[in-house]
Amino acid sequence: MRSSIIGNEIAFKTFNFLKVNDTEIEIPNFEKKDFKIKGNDNFLELKEFDEIKYGISKEALDLNREFLNYYNSYEAGDGEDKDFGLTLFELDEDYDNLSDLHDIVAGKNSKLRLVLDYTSSGKKDMFRNSVIRILAEENSSVEIFIIQRDSLNTMVLESIGVYAKDNAEVNVHQYEVGSGKLYANCKCELIGEGAKGNINSIYFGQKDEYININYDMIHRGEKTLSDIYVNGALKDKSVKNLKSNLQFIEGACGAVGSEEEYTILLDDTVHSTSVPLMLAHEDDVVGNHASSAGKLDMDQIFYLMTRGISLESAEALIIESKFSTAIDMINDEKLEEKVWKSVRKIIKEGGLHV
Repeated sequence: MRSSIIGNEIAFKTFNFLKVNDTEIEIPNFEKKDFKIKGNDNFLELKEFDEIKYGISKEALDLNREFLNYYNSYEAGDGEDKDFGLTLFELDEDYDNLSDLHDIVAGKNSKLRLVLDYTSSGKKDMFRNSVIRILAEENSSVEIFIIQRDSLNTMVLESIGVYAKDNAEVNVHQYEVGSGKLYANCKCELIGEGAKGNINSIYFGQKDEYININYDMIHRGEKTLSDIYVNGALKDKSVKNLKSNLQFIEGACGAVGSEEEYTILLDDTVHSTSVPLMLAHEDDVVGNHASSAGKLDMDQIFYLMTRGISLESAEALIIESKFSTAIDMINDEKLEEKVWKSVRKIIKEGGLHV
């Protein structure tokens, strides 16, 4: 018997018939295992996250704690510059569920970089419930890359919470190019004056894949800055529901935020829902939002074909051009190639229909 939770609730409810206020998530049954992969038991007490609401839902966070089988903390002390490199997580037939918690703490005037790479393989159903907490102290800089290239047998819950103090900058890069069902949530609390939060992500849905993403940028401090920039593509019978929200709390004078999403629809059988939301409780703010979805530009395809490029190659080039800026930011040739391999595999499987 499976249990259900409600998650990814929208910041401001709209008409129920639109079916975007929240989503029901069926949690599969799985055994609690003591299997440990690399990590540590130096659990940090991040009281800042007791003050804010973050994650897919409280139930998702509680499940993560109950079945936790991996924990790690990544700390850069005051003034330090630390690159933690790549941490790879692999789900397979023997290790079919992962409940992982990551605490990332950047001290004052520090820089911290981290890459989390998730993969899975096998015919067996697999489940992952990840929680990532980022605390950025004054004048710090955090850059985190979260890569997901799972099999279509994998269900994923991914909760990211950000707490940014004065003049801190947090950059979250997400690459969603795999999994049967994905529920992702990133909530960025810009607490301090001049704090910055940026989300740059890509997604590529295929077959019967279901993608449900919620991004929240909450401006609390004065002169805070944020940017949500998303590029996606959908093919076959994939479904995507993306909600993004800029929220300017009273007192966030001089805050500036923007949110943009661009989706390529490669088949008539896909379903794409986008809900860009902006809530302002302060007068002296600037908010911009844009969202578009459509098929490949036939003029661009025709132009490329007149240069001797085949139809299939022209389609692939246009899709790759939408993802290239985000993938180039990884700044690791081998890892970039792994992400490109996943993208190109989706492009080739079953062909494209425009």
